[in-house]
Amino acid sequence: MTYEFRPCSLREIVERCVARQQSITATHRFHLELNNLPPVVVADTVAMEQVFTNLISNAVKYAPVSPDIYITGYSEVGSACLTVTDTGVGIDADDLPKMFQRYFRARSSTGIAGTGIGLNLVKQIVEAHRGNISLESRKAKGSTFTVTLPITNPMLTVAGCGEAKAG
Repeated sequence: MTYEFRPCSLREIVERCVARQQSITATHRFHLELNNLPPVVVADTVAMEQVFTNLISNAVKYAPVSPDIYITGYSEVGSACLTVTDTGVGIDADDLPKMFQRYFRARSSTGIAGTGIGLNLVKQIVEAHRGNISLESRKAKGSTFTVTLPITNPMLTVAGCGEAKAG
C-alpha cells in the first residue's frame, strides 16, 4: 500500500466513522471524548478511516446486546492515542496474542460473521504510520483497542505542497 501523509484531524476522522456506523446501526450508542486529541496529526486520512471504521464496526458486531461503545482520544508526549471500548463478548486470554494474525478468529467469535482479515490490516496500517495498536480484553466483559500514532512522523520526507510520502 502507498500512503499520502498529510496533516489531518483524527477527531474529524473518528466522527465521520461514527456517523457512518450510526446510519446503519440504530441499536448502539457512541460516547465520544475527543477534546484531548491533538488538533492535527500527520497521517493518511483514507487509511485512518479504514482503521477506525474497522474498530468501531467490530465493537458493534461483538457487542450485540451491549449498546454502549466508548471512544476516547488523548495526547501523550509526541503521540495521539485513541481507544475504542465495548462491553461485549470479549476474548479468551489464550486468543489475545493471536488477534492480529491474518485469518485468525477468536473462539468467542463463533457464530459472528467475519474473515479474520480486518485486525491484521488495521495493524499493518497503524505500523506503517510508525504507530502501535494494543488490545485488552476479558471474555464476557468486552474489549479495548488502543491506537497510538505519532503526531508528526520523523520517518517521512516532505515532497512539497504540504504532501509527504513514506521515505
